Amino acid sequence: MTFRLSIRASYLALAASALAATGTTAMAQTPDQAAETVEEESGGFAGQDIVVTAQRRPERLQDIPLTVTAFNAETIKSLNLNDAISVSKYVPSMISQHNAGLATANSYFLRGLGNTQSAATFDPPVGTYVDDIYVARQNANNYAFFDTERVEVLRGPQGTLFGRNTTGGAVAIIMRKPKDEVGAKFEMSAGSFDRVTAKTSIDLPISSTILTKWSAFYVKDDGYLKNITTGETLNGERSYGFRGDLRLLPTDDLTIDLSGEYTSNTGTYFGVRTLPTPSSRFGTTTTPVFYEAATNMRQTSCKGDPVTTLLTTGDGLCLNSENYAASANITYSPDAGTLQAIVGYRKQDQGYINNYSSGTVNKFAGFILADKIDNSQHSGELKWNSELFDGKLKYVAGIFYLKEINDLSTATFSGGTTAYNLTADVRFHQEVETAAAYAQGDYEIVPDLIATLGARYTWEVKNLDFFRSDRFPGFGYDSAAVIATGVPLRQTQSRVTPRIALSYKFDPNVLVFASATNGFKSGGWNGTNSNPALVLPFRPEVTWSYETGFKSELFDRKLRLNGNVYLAITKDLQVTSGIIIPPLTTVSQLARNAGKLQTYGFEWEAAFSPNRYFNIFVNGSINRGKYLSTVQTPGVPANLQIQTSTVPVRVPDFQIATGATFKVPVDALGGDLGITGAFRHNSPYFVAALNTAAAPTENFVDLTATYDNEDGKWGASFGVTNLTKQETITANFISLFPGDPRRFTGRFWFNF
Repeated sequence: MTFRLSIRASYLALAASALAATGTTAMAQTPDQAAETVEEESGGFAGQDIVVTAQRRPERLQDIPLTVTAFNAETIKSLNLNDAISVSKYVPSMISQHNAGLATANSYFLRGLGNTQSAATFDPPVGTYVDDIYVARQNANNYAFFDTERVEVLRGPQGTLFGRNTTGGAVAIIMRKPKDEVGAKFEMSAGSFDRVTAKTSIDLPISSTILTKWSAFYVKDDGYLKNITTGETLNGERSYGFRGDLRLLPTDDLTIDLSGEYTSNTGTYFGVRTLPTPSSRFGTTTTPVFYEAATNMRQTSCKGDPVTTLLTTGDGLCLNSENYAASANITYSPDAGTLQAIVGYRKQDQGYINNYSSGTVNKFAGFILADKIDNSQHSGELKWNSELFDGKLKYVAGIFYLKEINDLSTATFSGGTTAYNLTADVRFHQEVETAAAYAQGDYEIVPDLIATLGARYTWEVKNLDFFRSDRFPGFGYDSAAVIATGVPLRQTQSRVTPRIALSYKFDPNVLVFASATNGFKSGGWNGTNSNPALVLPFRPEVTWSYETGFKSELFDRKLRLNGNVYLAITKDLQVTSGIIIPPLTTVSQLARNAGKLQTYGFEWEAAFSPNRYFNIFVNGSINRGKYLSTVQTPGVPANLQIQTSTVPVRVPDFQIATGATFKVPVDALGGDLGITGAFRHNSPYFVAALNTAAAPTENFVDLTATYDNEDGKWGASFGVTNLTKQETITANFISLFPGDPRRFTGRFWFNF
């Protein structure tokens, strides 16, 4: 990966929420071609433009009526953003964490919209995209960053241009494309908890029209959670991956990008043990003990059938996930516009065993899940970008198709004394087909006044089938048992989601805008419940978001200041929580419609660079949320229902992320020395849907010292994250799950 911008540019990109870049954006350019133009034409820190593809074409961020935060390759490296979950640290109105017990699954919350359910019968409200291809399943969305060109986070509903309707937003990951010259980059780091990472990327062009790139990564982490009963450490990982990219350039107007990828992830994400005394700090009935667990269960391998592994070895606490992906992006760019065909395939095989009772020493008595999951998807999209009326109208239109096949086998064990006691065994097969057509146009009514109008029509069908257990006779249920309770196992949905916006430029450096955007995410089922009567369907979640804001570059473009106010009304909000529903005696996951949610707030992003040696950024948000009305789920006690007095989860009243970097050339050392400091603050927020647990006030401090050789061939850094040892919890499902502790990391990289 030889893509390289100065660290000064990377921090402007972070603070101003985009890819630091300059250059023209002709319609005949593909997004990555625009990025290459940007790299070649980038100048000093002040006055640089920012190019994003949030509207599915390359545009200056300051010219579009959207709120976007983006990270380029240098920012990802400098801030130690190793995977998709890391980006949330610096995005206004965003809180993210791993799903309870599942380290490969991220729960993204944007403006109060998110979810903690990774089962295939529940879709994420914040979508993940890799090279414009939608990643349907949240249990595989913690994408590792290796040879990543940039990441864009779009806030608010994505109901028009992106591959799957979402209500909260989108995380778009763009991988770097092969270059036309031989080059390579290698990076290695080592740090706390015996964490070692290695990344490499090699460009090997075969000719001027056939370019290739080969990338790989490896991560080993022994974990930071001490099991005081067995002496093992938990919450570590072993991960690796390979990727190959092929770029064909048969003509000046035709580009064909092909890629293939394999990643393997193993590891654990386990909760802490607790003391039997209430905690006012965390709003819980027990007090967490950081960073300790107490179960007598040991780690093992989850390859094969997790239930067989658990019952034959007696051990668990494992995750094994294998992911395969392939894509083709064919871009044809005649004078009239740009036509893109995007085809993708993804497959995941996953197994995990998790004992959620971290403080229960007797491993048989705890609440244990042993799951086997197989997901596959294939998708296709055809997209056309062009202009009319001498450039007064810019438009994009396209069609999209996605098919998913999902299989889940989940067994629950609880309440044993000397052996594992099976309480449930659920198996289902789900197929999803969705198709859409969309169009959006930006028309210049008068000079500098642009009206945006777009809409998407989506059709979707879901079919769900259940099967009785073949390994535990008498357990489980089939589709007939569910249908007998009055629950349909087929859902068909169709919807039009519009977008309207108006923007005006007072001068080349000041833009104001207002917009109204509609988005939805599909309905589904409470698919993992052990009781067929509780496989309840839920309706689609629908959001209208209203925004007004400004984008500006002031003082000879040394200060970039963007801000916006938003109001989002979400009908039939979908929530999940783990509860015990009488007369059952074990915990059930309950996914349901909670009611109507209102969130609103002010978000800002600022970057100031008085000279080429120093810059500072300040990003933040002020947010409020409340339930306007609620929906009561039949058969659930009132104390386990969402009420209008319930506080929405993961909506901190105040967030701020600020930092500064100072970097100067030192002739005696033959390179640049730099130091970067960052501070992040979140006011307290609930992490449990029923307000039974909360994260306290969070204050994180990160520091990094860097050296870059003057010829750009090598460099090194040493840094610390969470310097002040901030303790926090990310989720509450039987156990309390901890945030990351303090880490020290040394890094070395070189290019050739």
